[in-house]
Amino acid sequence: MLHLKPGIIYIFCFCLLLFLACGKETAPAIRQAPRINPDKAFRLLEAGAAITPRHSGTAGAKKTVEFISRTISEIGYESYQDSWIENTPAGKIEFCNVIADIPGNSDKFVLVGCHYDAKKIVSVPDFAGANDGASGVAVLLAMMEAVKNYPSSPPASLKFVFFDGEECFHEYTTADGLFGSRRLAAKMTADGSLKKCSAVVILDMIGDRDLTVTLPSGSDQRLVTQLLKIAEQQGVREYFTIMDTDIIDDHTPFQKRNIPVIDIIDFQFGKGNRYWHTSADTVEKTSPESLKITGNAALQLIWDIPYVLEQK
Repeated sequence: MLHLKPGIIYIFCFCLLLFLACGKETAPAIRQAPRINPDKAFRLLEAGAAITPRHSGTAGAKKTVEFISRTISEIGYESYQDSWIENTPAGKIEFCNVIADIPGNSDKFVLVGCHYDAKKIVSVPDFAGANDGASGVAVLLAMMEAVKNYPSSPPASLKFVFFDGEECFHEYTTADGLFGSRRLAAKMTADGSLKKCSAVVILDMIGDRDLTVTLPSGSDQRLVTQLLKIAEQQGVREYFTIMDTDIIDDHTPFQKRNIPVIDIIDFQFGKGNRYWHTSADTVEKTSPESLKITGNAALQLIWDIPYVLEQK
C-alpha cells in the first residue's frame, strides 16, 4: 500500500479540488460596463430640448436628426439614416430613423433605442419634451461616448437607434404611432437580421428630477430581474419599480416578434403623471443625476445581456 506524507496529501487534495472546480460549469463573472458622463448627458438634453417643435415631419425634426448625426460623428462613430414617407392620420409625413452600429465580441446584437420626436401639442407650439424625448436621446448619445472611450469592446454588438414617430397623432393603432420602430422591426424581419437580435432595450422619459423608473409588466422577466440586481449593486434600487400593466412604446413591435424586450421608462412624471405631454415638460424638471442613474444601470444591463439570456 502506498503511504503519503501529510504535506503531500494536502497538496494532492488541493489540486483535486482545483481540478474539479475548473472542470465544473460555473457562471462567469459579469464584466464591469462603462459609465456615462452625466454632465455631458445633461448638456445634450438641453441642446435637444431647445429644438422646437420637433414632431415628425417638421423642420425641428430634421434639425434633431442633424444634431444626433453630428454628435455621433463627433464621438467617433458612423451613423446612417433611414428616411421614408408614410400615410398617417395627419396626412403624408416624412420620417427618419438614425442608426449607428457598434461591433462587439459577438455577431449577435442588442438594440438600444429611444425616440427623438416630441408630441405635437397645438396649445403648446414650442413643446420642449425635455423628459419625453430629449432625455432618451441624451442618454443614448452619452452611452455611445462611454462605449467609445472604454478599453474593451462590448460583449455583444450594439445597434443604437433613434426612432422617429413614436408619438401618435391621435391614438395608438396599427397605423398611428410607433412609426419608426414598426418600420425597423418589419425591415429586420424581412432581411433576416432580426434573428441575430438578442434583446431590445428602450429608454424613454428617464430624466425626471423626481425619478421613479416604472418597468412595464410586459418586459422580459430575465432582463427586469437583472436590471433590479444592477440597481441594487449600484445603490439606486429605490428608483426602480415594476408596473402591474404593460404600455405601448417602441419596444412593442419587437415584443410582438418574440424578441426579449425591456422598456426603461418613468411613467410617473409629476404627481399623477401630470407633467406628461404638457408645457411643464421642461429642462428644469430633469437632472444630471437621473440621467446618470438610468444610463449607468442600462449600460450594465446591456453588458450583462449575452450572459443573462443564456441561463436556463
